[in-house]
Amino acid sequence: MKKQLVSWLLAVCMAVSLLVLPAGAASVTTFADVRGDDDTALAVETLRLMGVLDGYSDGTFRPSGTLNRAQFCKMVINAIGASDELGRYATVTVFPDVKPSHWASSYINLAAKGKSIIAGYADGNFHPERSVTLGHAVTILLRLLGYKDADIGGVWPDSFVAMARSIGLTDGVGTDGRVALTRAQTARLFLNLLRADKADGSPFYTLSEETTFTSLDGGRGRLVTSDKTYDMKKPRASSGLVGSRGQVVIGEDGKALTFLPLAAAGGEGSSSSAVIVYSDGSTSGLSALAGGSSYTIYKNGLRATASDLKRDDVATYSASTNAILVCDTRITVYYESCYPSPEAPSSIEVLGGTTLNVLPSATDSLSAFRPGKTMTLLLTADGQVAGARESGSSANAVGIVGDDGTIRLLCGATELTLAQKAGSEYYGQAVRVSSSKRDAITLSKLGNARSGELNVEERTLGGRALAENVIVYSGGERTSLSQLDRTTVPASEITSSRTNWRGDVDLIVLGGDWTSTEFYGRATVTKGDEGETPTIQVDNGSRSVGPFASGYDVKDGAYVAARLTKSADRFASLRTLERVQNVSFGAWVGKTAVTAGGRTYTVSEDVPCYNRDSQRWITLEQAKVYGGTLDLYVSDGVVRVVEVHS
Repeated sequence: MKKQLVSWLLAVCMAVSLLVLPAGAASVTTFADVRGDDDTALAVETLRLMGVLDGYSDGTFRPSGTLNRAQFCKMVINAIGASDELGRYATVTVFPDVKPSHWASSYINLAAKGKSIIAGYADGNFHPERSVTLGHAVTILLRLLGYKDADIGGVWPDSFVAMARSIGLTDGVGTDGRVALTRAQTARLFLNLLRADKADGSPFYTLSEETTFTSLDGGRGRLVTSDKTYDMKKPRASSGLVGSRGQVVIGEDGKALTFLPLAAAGGEGSSSSAVIVYSDGSTSGLSALAGGSSYTIYKNGLRATASDLKRDDVATYSASTNAILVCDTRITVYYESCYPSPEAPSSIEVLGGTTLNVLPSATDSLSAFRPGKTMTLLLTADGQVAGARESGSSANAVGIVGDDGTIRLLCGATELTLAQKAGSEYYGQAVRVSSSKRDAITLSKLGNARSGELNVEERTLGGRALAENVIVYSGGERTSLSQLDRTTVPASEITSSRTNWRGDVDLIVLGGDWTSTEFYGRATVTKGDEGETPTIQVDNGSRSVGPFASGYDVKDGAYVAARLTKSADRFASLRTLERVQNVSFGAWVGKTAVTAGGRTYTVSEDVPCYNRDSQRWITLEQAKVYGGTLDLYVSDGVVRVVEVHS
């Protein structure tokens, strides 16, 4: 106890006198096996925000691992934002060894038939499991940029690699076209693609003017800069690039794909020091950490002030963005093991075998504990240990459990995947996380910090304001308010919520009790008496569900995609299908496809068809010969419902 007291007093004295270790830049990545390699870390986080790649469930990126041809095809399709075209290629067979049942068939078929950027081997097969080489990769990307094979000429792959090198596509990657690409090299290759020009000299991606990445609004799926707010193509969670100067990468629809910093955030190395706030509102140590007093503070991904800092918050510094990144995550754990020694650990194992990196500035407080004891860890925004306290010291750690039992600890504005999995009773839930014995994690369901309905338009939960970067989960997976496709969510469908230090709701978890199969049909909305919730019924001629009282914002007669709860007593989700109007009867290709508006849509085999004039469900053949106007209602590139009317 005496040693712990001395350690505590020493930590306080260090903070008060500004005696911190030399300032390092906060790591831009949560992957411990990438820290220290700033160029790779930058590429990984930029592409992670884009939804092109991610790490593994054990919290590693595995930079030296290789990719196969199928995985690379998926990355390419995600990089060009073409995933909404996958549906119509799901049942196509282009290569004999890539059947529709193959996990990547849609990606491979779209790349081959839809984009004409890949080809098979001489035997007619694609060989999806073979490693992708640098030669394969640059050939695909050069075709994507509009270069013709005939124009490049020469001997493959040398001539293609030489062309790629001349336009900067292989900068920092390598020059041997016959060597299998590593995951780190692939990340660098795609980062170079973001800056590349097409064969005609025009930029491949649209980039904004230079700006500052100020925040990521996970709730609405928006990327916020110092001069503009962008809707995101794929809402993601990442605070590593917040505060960076750079450019927004913009897709054809005007939505943000990712953010491209001008230089690697953290150019001086990964985080090697942290300041622990020793009293509410204290900024002691921050100026020494930043090398000046003109920094900007971000707490859990939100712009903050000194008054927002609380005792035991952890601050690190990003040199390239001049930002102090503050995290308030504290978790009580059983100390399982350490490396190399308890007196000077560089890493520890806790939470059932989860390895956490230990900052040098945490050594003193952590050395007061030995494996076999419990303690409360203070974590940085990227999941590193900044300090340790006696167990039970205001721990607040919260995690999200996926539908496979994976536990993702919310650490500031990022996630840290734990080694152990949760039982099925926690699937899709928000949980409080701790441990008190070896190889075990203790979970308890997080309650509701605020009861009442979620009003999406007003951004309130039970009348309480939502945080700018509110995180929304549904069924254990991150989503956004903009993806809910309704204006209100009843209180009965909200399983848990949490408020931040400002009192705003920063976490909402929706119930995941739904069936996995969507049902498509026409909605009939019946309004009740004043103050009563309307009822909605959905039918498609062969099946009818409802009517159920529902707060979903759906118009009477709309065509919708519906999911039911497992108990089939209410709608778990309900969204309006996309409408394609005035389709020509000559646009049909048999019963399996139709071309409209410059796109080809797959038609489901048993697509329901509705005659609005007779108000009856009919067959597809009857709809085609009826005449009048034909409208399609589609989802994921597939026609789900057809309507005909005069």
